Amino acid sequence: MTPMPASPSLPEWISATAPKLGNRAEENEDAVVAAQGALRFAVCDGATEGWESRPWAARLASAFIANPPEPVDFGAWLAAVRREWVAPVASGPVPWYAAMKQEQGSFATLVGIDFRRSRRTTGWAWRAVAVGDSCLFHVRGAVIRAAFPVDKPAGFGNAPALVPSAADARCPEPEWLAGRAEPGDLFLLATDAVAARVLDPNGLTPALDAVRGALEMRNPTPLLDWFRTVQATTNDDVSLLAIRLPEAPEVP
Repeated sequence: MTPMPASPSLPEWISATAPKLGNRAEENEDAVVAAQGALRFAVCDGATEGWESRPWAARLASAFIANPPEPVDFGAWLAAVRREWVAPVASGPVPWYAAMKQEQGSFATLVGIDFRRSRRTTGWAWRAVAVGDSCLFHVRGAVIRAAFPVDKPAGFGNAPALVPSAADARCPEPEWLAGRAEPGDLFLLATDAVAARVLDPNGLTPALDAVRGALEMRNPTPLLDWFRTVQATTNDDVSLLAIRLPEAPEVP
């Protein structure tokens, strides 16, 4: 994704994503979507066990950007997303296990955040929603002020909650978190392998170095280089979206 610089009123952001080692770019099932002007950002991780989960992850992230759900209407929001979803269909006969996957539908995690400016101060308010183990981190300086919805490395497992595409499939209850932020604060949205490394006691400093380097360069290369160290121990699709709130304007 093209990095976007800061403006006096808008956050700057940058993202990077990479497929599993040995896979092609089109096999990456993660989705990263940003709307700088709308102050909305989302990351989804398509589940390999689902049917063509890559496009469902992209659809889910884009739906959040277009119209983020409220806690009271998440079910209605998801129902609308599902109605507009056109699932990919195999062009010919498929093995029995693929046919079963196609019938069961697609699955993905979701983490999304939207911001609004405070009317009374130079600060910001934010609200996030998550289903599964794609995570949000609110960072100030070198300290994680919030980790959501997973807050420790042991919290990651092999069966995260997933948003299903099938109209009759039950979706796990989403988790919600809201807070306030100061100018210059950093927010990270990350898929599970990246999030687990950020939460590792020895992983935060290299992660922040890579994020800040990428933001300063307006180039994702430092993030992609850091991803190699993540994939050396956990070979997974990896994605990270970093958002830095603009600094407060100087008082003349």
